[in-house]
Amino acid sequence: MSESIAYEDAEEYTFGNLGGHPQPPSGEHLRWLNSASSQMADEYDEVFSRLSTTTGRVQESGMQVEAAWATFLESWLPPQYEVVKNKHIVGEIDNGEPPEETDIVVLRPSYPRSLRSKSHILLGGVAAAFAVKSTLKSSSIQQAAQSCARLQRTMAPREGTPRKELTRPFIYGLLASSHEWKQPSSHPYYNVSKQLFEADQRFAARPIASLDLVCVPDLGTWNHITSVRPPMPSHPQMFEDLPAGDRQAAFDMINTTDVRSAFVLNPARREGDVLASFLTSLYSRLALQDRELKTLADSFSLMGADSGGRDKSRIWDASEVLSAGVRETPWNHWDNFTFGAEYATTYGWHVPW
Repeated sequence: MSESIAYEDAEEYTFGNLGGHPQPPSGEHLRWLNSASSQMADEYDEVFSRLSTTTGRVQESGMQVEAAWATFLESWLPPQYEVVKNKHIVGEIDNGEPPEETDIVVLRPSYPRSLRSKSHILLGGVAAAFAVKSTLKSSSIQQAAQSCARLQRTMAPREGTPRKELTRPFIYGLLASSHEWKQPSSHPYYNVSKQLFEADQRFAARPIASLDLVCVPDLGTWNHITSVRPPMPSHPQMFEDLPAGDRQAAFDMINTTDVRSAFVLNPARREGDVLASFLTSLYSRLALQDRELKTLADSFSLMGADSGGRDKSRIWDASEVLSAGVRETPWNHWDNFTFGAEYATTYGWHVPW
């Protein structure tokens, strides 16, 4: 596991826009995207308003919040993706830990219908899983990170490409209807980013065990992005202008596989744009396993959910998170992993795996 460091001391890194379209969207397309974003906000507000009227205590009713998020996902995911609640996910290997109940599970279209009503769902049938909270707190992030890592430990190892070894075939995220940092001096964006960074260090032994998404509609959407820079071709004359004492360090850096990850906050701030960012990121991740979603994810990306960002990065030891077979394979055989940029995000559908 990478060495733990304080959030304030971590190195900042910019994850740029590595995909999307070379041309800006047409006026008509942009109007459609804006309309869809507003519709997401309206439908989300309607669901929660209806439940609030019914219960009178929506912030205190975890089951009602789960139902509202499930309804929202059902409305915006393709119809072949069924959304179920309160399921135990059965792992692929027995590590002695009993299955935890998961608030929301999105089933793969291929999962047999006769198995969908059961209380236990096979891990191979899970497209996405979400922990749901009424109000996001520091403890919420810690619990979700722990549950995600725990579920990953029940997954059989997959080797052969950076994507297989750094990402899961299913998504795990955290959804909340609001957050506890409401005071003017509370700094909610900083608090969430810091808590995500620290929880990741505490529970995730490798990038594949990290949370994927966090969405709080009145705050923002955080994406976990993992990037790899393979060793780069170099020649001694490249370092002639450096001081003699710095040449070896520069040579070692450029000839070392660099793996790093960060929880990047999407710049969207309006509720509809935050939800659009979340759904676009969700579609992009689903499209890695379901190529039929690629075209639609491509169109949604014009909302800017894959625009990258800058935050504190966690630097991993490549020898601990990538197999020897991958590290010894020439980088141009890595599923086009470095297509389009020196660093390539592992979650983005725009990387042609």
